[in-house]
Amino acid sequence: MTKFIIVSGGVVSGIGKGVIASSTGLLLKMTGLKVTAIKIDPYMNIDAGTMAPTEHGEVYVLNDGGEVDLDLGNYERYLNVTLSRDNNITTGKIYRDVIERERRGDYLGKTVQDMIDRGETLFKRWKGLTTGHERFYESVSIVLVGKYTSLKDSYMSVTKSLEHSALQCGRKLHVKWVESTDLEPETLESDPAKYHDAWKSLVSAKGILVPGGFGARGTEGMMLAVKWAREQKVPFLGICLGFQVAVIEWARNVLGLKDANSTEFAENCPNPVVVYMPEISKTHLGGTMRLGLRPTIFGEGTESWSKIRRLYGDHQIIWERHRHRYEVGPPYVDRFVQSGLNFIGKDEKGERMQVLELKEHPYFVGLQAHPEFCTRPLNPSPPFLGLVAAASSSTVLEEQIEYQLRTFKPPHPEGAMKIKQEDVNAVVTNAVNGS
Repeated sequence: MTKFIIVSGGVVSGIGKGVIASSTGLLLKMTGLKVTAIKIDPYMNIDAGTMAPTEHGEVYVLNDGGEVDLDLGNYERYLNVTLSRDNNITTGKIYRDVIERERRGDYLGKTVQDMIDRGETLFKRWKGLTTGHERFYESVSIVLVGKYTSLKDSYMSVTKSLEHSALQCGRKLHVKWVESTDLEPETLESDPAKYHDAWKSLVSAKGILVPGGFGARGTEGMMLAVKWAREQKVPFLGICLGFQVAVIEWARNVLGLKDANSTEFAENCPNPVVVYMPEISKTHLGGTMRLGLRPTIFGEGTESWSKIRRLYGDHQIIWERHRHRYEVGPPYVDRFVQSGLNFIGKDEKGERMQVLELKEHPYFVGLQAHPEFCTRPLNPSPPFLGLVAAASSSTVLEEQIEYQLRTFKPPHPEGAMKIKQEDVNAVVTNAVNGS
């Protein structure tokens, strides 16, 4: 018989409801019970997909493409479960369902009224993970260059990924937050102190992270951070938008295409190296992105040198959650590859560039996906683990690669990771042929 535990705390955010629910669930799970979690939100939105991160915090993406409240990230991380969009109920969802049923005639002409009811091995691993944390003497500093740093909850899963990675590396984590616009020349004119503080943080970083986001604001500052990381050999990780600005930075400063840009930032730019995906709606924003769990196939030969592939246990196919409307422009791919920008991972059709890595760099990796959504305390997200390890030292990075080769297992259910073998063969063949 199913039992329910209800955690309620009103509409105030950040008071600990999600952490309490997750921790309680974990304690119950360690007794042998099967545990899941449901988040009920009062807002009229259907889901969190169209909400601004600075207003509501991070939009968390699930395997089935659901865009949900960030608390579901806590549930997945703590309980090591895979949830679906049905685990996040909103007032908007309920009203939509009721109205659709009424329009179909399901209520047989009755008046519809609003009625609201309120209503052992693992243990040891957790203890070993947490009890030694306060005794870490060595630290690692990561600079996060983002657009929404005024509300740190906007990057909840990103910071959790860094924390999990630092724990596995045995390091105390220090995250420095840099608003990307503060790195831009305009800030030097308007607020010199803020500009110099931002650059002081950037140049002292042991690792640089550029996470996801939308819109043109702050992207020039992100590109300056990417350029610094690339030229100064500072470990770098770009996620979604961070992946795309790394491509633009390479086009401008390596290929010499000074007017290269994304059509998201400059619709009619002469060299659109990042473009709108043709199948995505341009009139509707909610739920229309490329969403959910999708495969990436590593190209033939990458097993001999790719750090990120080995961090994924040298699996040829990896699965991560996506949330984007833009992609690398196909006409430019060959020029990128010939100039040394290696797109080592592609989608199942071999058409979309999904992972990039520089060969002659301590750690320079970009992913179109959002790997932060699948991090677990006992199974850190591999790209973030690589960044933290490389920022610690080359020795730590090699140690973590060897550990991942022995132990890495994807955090997804087996049934969610299915792909046709002919698709794998086609991508590998294209990689061998250099296309």
